[in-house]
Amino acid sequence: MDLVLVRHPKTVVENGVCYGSTDVEPDPERLASDAARIAPALPEDARIISSPMQRARLLAESFGPVETDERLVEMDFGAWEMQRWDALPRDEIDGWADDLLGFTPPGGEALGEVAKRTIDWWESLPRDQTIIAVAHGGPWRVLGAHLLGIPLEHSLRLEIEWGGRALFRINEFGAQLRGWNLF
Repeated sequence: MDLVLVRHPKTVVENGVCYGSTDVEPDPERLASDAARIAPALPEDARIISSPMQRARLLAESFGPVETDERLVEMDFGAWEMQRWDALPRDEIDGWADDLLGFTPPGGEALGEVAKRTIDWWESLPRDQTIIAVAHGGPWRVLGAHLLGIPLEHSLRLEIEWGGRALFRINEFGAQLRGWNLF
């Protein structure tokens, strides 16, 4: 089976603002250009699954009929949502850096929770079909780390750009990374 992970386009949110679970819209120009660039590189007859958040779903819909799955939404940053990263309390940011998987932003969720629901999604998929999944940086980082056997606390090292793709081939040997940040 092939698994194609696609990150949503850049959004209309100003750079430097935390917007994890806020359902912000994609930049319309980037949506159109990413859709035109990505679609020809995708496998035909694949099942398309997306986060229900519009920045991912609208891109996925440009590829064909889409199923949505709540387990693919971005991390809920709670009180940090729509705040500038550089304005967040330093002690909270330090707490997150010290316990990446276990720290919960006030009113939000921990990255470990994102990992659990994303990996649950992955484990629920049949292995006999090609999957194109469109979602967010957080879920794709933790899933990429999981598939490659990298400790989840190192998942932030797997940066995937807006409109970037990752390709995994899943076979009897496990997950083989065929490309990361493909454009």
